[in-house]
Amino acid sequence: MSALQTPKHNKARTLLRVGGVGAVLVGVILEIIGLASFASAFNDGGSAKLFWCSFLGMPFLFAGAVMCMFGFMGAVSRYAAAEQVPVAADAINDLAEGTQGAVKTVARAVAEGVKEAEAGRKQ
Repeated sequence: MSALQTPKHNKARTLLRVGGVGAVLVGVILEIIGLASFASAFNDGGSAKLFWCSFLGMPFLFAGAVMCMFGFMGAVSRYAAAEQVPVAADAINDLAEGTQGAVKTVARAVAEGVKEAEAGRKQ
């Protein structure tokens, strides 16, 4: 456990993951019921009696998506870092190899300038 995690961190993450997936499932089911009622109203010519389920499903979908986002944030961040760090390391190594000559030239010019400045002070 790191210093940033509280003793209840694992419980909160599990609650966010399980609750988030559950809320998304409830929201999807309510959306399907409401949209099916709406679509059947067009075929039958009647009224959509369960269309209100769609409006009830939207907050469940939103809350579930936010809970999942926070619950799985660490896993997604670790995956992204594992994908990006090797690429960044390769890029830095390529830059280091490609700029060695230029760095040596600049260092040589600086050293010569320092030597000339010291020689000018001694005269």
